[in-house]
Amino acid sequence: MQLRRIVVPLGGTAVDADVIKVAATLAKANKAQVTAIHVIEVRWNLALDAVLDAETERGEVLLDEAAKVAQQAGVTIETELLQARDAAAAIIDTARERDADLILLGMPFRKRLGRVYVGRTVTNVYVGAPCAVLAYRQEEVG
Repeated sequence: MQLRRIVVPLGGTAVDADVIKVAATLAKANKAQVTAIHVIEVRWNLALDAVLDAETERGEVLLDEAAKVAQQAGVTIETELLQARDAAAAIIDTARERDADLILLGMPFRKRLGRVYVGRTVTNVYVGAPCAVLAYRQEEVG
C-alpha cells in the first residue's frame, strides 16, 4: 500500500504521542503527508459554531504537542481543530475531503466489565471510513 496522506485523530489521551510517532514512521517511509486533527464534539443544545474557549484552548495545546512530537521524529505535520456534533463523522469527512489513504487511530487501553473496551468513535470510524483504518491500541499498564 502506497501511503500519500494520513489522517491522525487525537483525543487528548496518553496514547496521542505514541500514535504521532507511528504516523511519523509511516510518513517518512512513504513520503506521506500527515494531518493531525482534534474534534470538539458540540452538544446538541448549543450552536455548532458556539465559542467553546476551554475546549478550543485544550485542542490547540494538544495539536501543538503533537506537532512537537512529530518534529522530534523528523516529520512536519499539518494540524486542524474541528467542531462537530459527532467526532467519528468529522474524522470520516476529513479523510474523504483530504483523499486520505489511511486513518491512524489511537486507542487508550481501557477495560469495562473486565473486557477491553473499544469506544463508539473508533467503532464508527472503522465502519464508515472511505480508506484503510489502522488502530494503535495502547499497551496495558500495571
